[in-house]
Amino acid sequence: MNKKILLSLSVIAAVATIAVGGTIAYFSDTETSTGNTFTAGTIDISVDGENPWTSTEKYQLNDMKPSQIEYTNFTIENTGTNPANVWKKVTNVKTEENGINESECEAYGGSWNGASCTGGTAKNDLDQVIQYDLSVIVKDSGGTERWSQTLYNMDKTIADIVAMPGYGTFLGMVPAGWTMDVTESYHMDASADNNYQSDKMTFDISLTAEQLKGTLVLEDKEDSEIWRVKGETTSQVIITYGVKDATLKITDITGQTVVAGDHSLITYPESYSNPSGSSYPNTDGVVLANVVVDGSGNITGYNQVVTNPGTFENMKIWLVPNTDLFSGSAKLNAWNQPNYMFETGLTDYYKSSGL
Repeated sequence: MNKKILLSLSVIAAVATIAVGGTIAYFSDTETSTGNTFTAGTIDISVDGENPWTSTEKYQLNDMKPSQIEYTNFTIENTGTNPANVWKKVTNVKTEENGINESECEAYGGSWNGASCTGGTAKNDLDQVIQYDLSVIVKDSGGTERWSQTLYNMDKTIADIVAMPGYGTFLGMVPAGWTMDVTESYHMDASADNNYQSDKMTFDISLTAEQLKGTLVLEDKEDSEIWRVKGETTSQVIITYGVKDATLKITDITGQTVVAGDHSLITYPESYSNPSGSSYPNTDGVVLANVVVDGSGNITGYNQVVTNPGTFENMKIWLVPNTDLFSGSAKLNAWNQPNYMFETGLTDYYKSSGL
């Protein structure tokens, strides 16, 4: 055999031996992380210490009369591991006769024979003549009040709250381990005449807790003493943002402000500190965004200022005209509360723990 051919075959065999045998090595190092775990958080609430909520005695309101007020109160505790938005909804309202007396029979236009009523037209709409108040107080794990709001102040009837869409009335955010005291009052209208004597109403109540989804609602308040929301005519601003991310990302700010002129979206911690002698918060705030507002108060755009504020929890979010702020800061130089848009619940943002 040709010597050149033999030499070539020898080279090929040597290369094959190196490839198969792995006799050539490179510097290397291997590190292994073991026992990694992803764990989902929980959303869970209890009511007056019950989970599930089964008690009904607080809603057995008997012997109601025009111009008189009945109260109920219950406490929601966030027993889960995450802050939760909470709603209250009233459903399955049924109004009915609960016996007819002479006065009610005559109000119906009927005839009373001493024991029963004949003729006339019954009126069974008790839900239309009971007005409704609702207020909430959020307390931390030590029982200290941190946030409160009056949601309704005799500007809703039972029929109105039944008609609320979705989960019903938004009560606010309850941080994990905190509680929300819910106080309601029921006012039987002074105009409720003998048509309503002995009438009866039954209904169901559901409370829904949901994880924060990155939607903030700001509204104007009508009165600085009771912080009352202005019913359906209130100005409203809706902000969408990422609740947990590497950086804070505001994706939209829409709606209408109380007054025209450019505004700033600012945050205050729920336990902000006031300087001595000040009647309004002007420390510890952060400007999150500059908001462009036209002459009619409509929001036409925004410019996010802060993208990496770190984690902030239980924050108050306000929209304030720039004229009431010191230049370039969240510090208020005046207090014109009717011109501000306020949070309808405390707000959290969490910087991702992996970054």
